Amino acid sequence: MPNERFLQDIGLNAYEAAAYLSLLKLGVSEASTIYRDSEVPYGKIYSVLESLTGKGVVEVQASRPKKYRAVDPEISLDAIFERRKAEVEREIAVLKGSVEEAKQILKTIPNQKRKDEIFWTTAITESEIKKFTVSVYSEVKKSVCIIPPVFGISIVFHALPEITKAIDRGVHIRLLASPRFKALTSILSNQEEEVLEKLKKSLDIRLAQNFHSCFGIVDDTTVVLFQPHPTDRDRVLSVVKIRDTGFAKNLKEEFELLWNTGEKLDLQEELERTENPGNFYPGKSPFEIN
Repeated sequence: MPNERFLQDIGLNAYEAAAYLSLLKLGVSEASTIYRDSEVPYGKIYSVLESLTGKGVVEVQASRPKKYRAVDPEISLDAIFERRKAEVEREIAVLKGSVEEAKQILKTIPNQKRKDEIFWTTAITESEIKKFTVSVYSEVKKSVCIIPPVFGISIVFHALPEITKAIDRGVHIRLLASPRFKALTSILSNQEEEVLEKLKKSLDIRLAQNFHSCFGIVDDTTVVLFQPHPTDRDRVLSVVKIRDTGFAKNLKEEFELLWNTGEKLDLQEELERTENPGNFYPGKSPFEIN
């Protein structure tokens, strides 16, 4: 029955749901009447009614024989909710403790990786690239230096929660972009004031004209390469993340040269200058800007 399924969804088992529905229909009843109407086996009806009483959805009269009454659903279902909520909160607390304990244990495992070890991963679709970006900012510990392509504007927006968490951890973010990337402020202007204040204080942005590739360096150990489409440099083809300290060092030197030629962008002034914050390329995906 649909009603029984609803009750099972919120925490009653099949027998409990059937007995409770019977009590709602019958009113005050004895166990023998409830088991016949609900089709709960007679050998289980007393334990089922006792369980319902413990959950706060049935009341019992201590007479001979005992009589039972269904608590009003407005009250009983709230009681089930509060009980389940408390159970879930306890489970979450236990899980959190186990996770923290596991983190400490796993940190003690000796790391035998070689210093020259190189590892790379690739993201191709838009959804993969968004997950890719979120993972980068969730793992970064110290710094991000990035030259993003124009299509990266929407990615920045998607990753803002992780970016602000990284800022809270003390991560230093430097962004070197083309003047077209100033459209980013149209998106940022719609953010909560707390987020904007963090970005204005911690996001270091400069604008430059003359760079031919887009890349990022994370914690001076990992390189992120943005691969534009061969026929349209405003469209993403793929993103590659390479863990290679030597390569990261070389690109960091290139980044510093370009950074020193850039013009500082005052995010506060740019936000104040933005007149239409909600009209960022209307009707068109930022992955297809022409």
